[in-house]
Amino acid sequence: MAAPDEEFGWLQRDVFRLFQRSWDRHLRASGTGMTVPQSRVFAALRQRDGLTQTEIADLVMMEKAPLGRVIDRMEEQGLLTRRPDPADRRVRRVYLTVKLDEMQDRLWEVAFGMFDIALDGFTAQEYETLVSMFRRIKANLEAGEAGEGED
Repeated sequence: MAAPDEEFGWLQRDVFRLFQRSWDRHLRASGTGMTVPQSRVFAALRQRDGLTQTEIADLVMMEKAPLGRVIDRMEEQGLLTRRPDPADRRVRRVYLTVKLDEMQDRLWEVAFGMFDIALDGFTAQEYETLVSMFRRIKANLEAGEAGEGED
């Protein structure tokens, strides 16, 4: 196993921070009017529409109260809707609307523009290696999380 040093942690943190700042800048310039928190909610619902607010909060790593304000704003803008859960009327599920679906192509365009900047100078092989390494790191971390509950 490779022996990570301090640089690994700092690089991971810096790359994450720079991606966030870049995404914010690109979103602002996109003309979509979407904010970073809204884009995180959108991404979560694109993977699995009809989540509860608690499920979204876990996925986007936001507290419920600020997330509630983001969802309220997106609902006011017609980007999503809340509906009662058919199995439990106390639970409300959040769904994307057609209006947000119409923005999807523009958002991917913006994301790919940011990715082009981030991956400037990478060969196809380097890109494939990078993605493969990210997949391994993700799998290792997911396995570690699953193992944490077994003690």
